[in-house]
Amino acid sequence: NPVSMLPWGEYLAEQGYADTLSYVRAMAVRVLEETGLLPHLNPGVMSWTDLQRLKPVAPSMGMMLETTAERLWSDPAGPHHGSPDKEPRVRLQVLEDAGRQAIPFTTGILVGIGETRDERIDALLAIRDAHERHGHVQEVIVQNFLPKPDTSMHNAPACDTNEYLWTVAAARV
Repeated sequence: NPVSMLPWGEYLAEQGYADTLSYVRAMAVRVLEETGLLPHLNPGVMSWTDLQRLKPVAPSMGMMLETTAERLWSDPAGPHHGSPDKEPRVRLQVLEDAGRQAIPFTTGILVGIGETRDERIDALLAIRDAHERHGHVQEVIVQNFLPKPDTSMHNAPACDTNEYLWTVAAARV
């Protein structure tokens, strides 16, 4: 049965997995056992317990912070409105929890979704502050927004090149 033939939940149940993170954990174990490679997991928002379940099978994990601009999530016209996993407070908690569990973590910001320069700096400082508390941030990605077909932002403009370069320079400082 190809994965594409079944809805995801049905496929997971058929394969004996309770949820997506159980599947991710099992695949990480397979990678470790079959290849000796060390998996880096980036399954999105994770709870404290999720992080604990995955830590033994993944020497590093990640999740993009994207932004700390609450208005981009709370405003009905905002690009993250209606996406509970995009709430900045939730993503900051994952970053903090990963640090408290000493999990090497990759994170970053997304540039060009309607945030201001000050909001980008705020997000970078939040990442820095979490790292200063816990020493766990191994990589900070400064990602430029590019619209993709079949998404709610498919008609949004791509990240302005000058704004992107400004942000990369600011992040380096």
